[in-house]
Amino acid sequence: MKCPDCGHENVPGADECQDCGGSLWWLESQGNEVEQSITGHPIHVLCPREPVCVKPDTPVRDVIAEMVARHIGCVLVEENANLLGVFSERDALNKVSLDAKNLSRPVVDFMTASPATATKTDSIGFVLQALDLGGYRHLPIVNSANIAVGIISSRDILRFLAVKFAGSRS
Repeated sequence: MKCPDCGHENVPGADECQDCGGSLWWLESQGNEVEQSITGHPIHVLCPREPVCVKPDTPVRDVIAEMVARHIGCVLVEENANLLGVFSERDALNKVSLDAKNLSRPVVDFMTASPATATKTDSIGFVLQALDLGGYRHLPIVNSANIAVGIISSRDILRFLAVKFAGSRS
């Protein structure tokens, strides 16, 4: 029985992962392919996109123009490869659009600071939980040095699940 948190192969029927201590009691009740895909597949199977990064002092106007030009829903705000936050289309609508003067202000004033992150080996279920708990639509993927190496969206996960669900119905 493979631990969805660390990937360690445990003895079938184990209640707890021998390597990381994560709970495994609920794994045996998961029978269908969709449920197994959520807990068993690491997020890297979704091929997270390379993130678009901006500096914290970049004017919001320039950030929005970049997002529109690239057809993306968010950018990561970084300084010296240090992830400071995420600026999303939701931030633009809810925080910036109230006053046109905000377009000249730095993106750091409107970003979601210190966002939750995941690694490429975290399970899809872990990422779904992080998205839900934070109320996010996008989650930065970081490497072992905590440097952003990708971005995953709720839409990426929905596409994956749609394919799995279509396959399980036939």
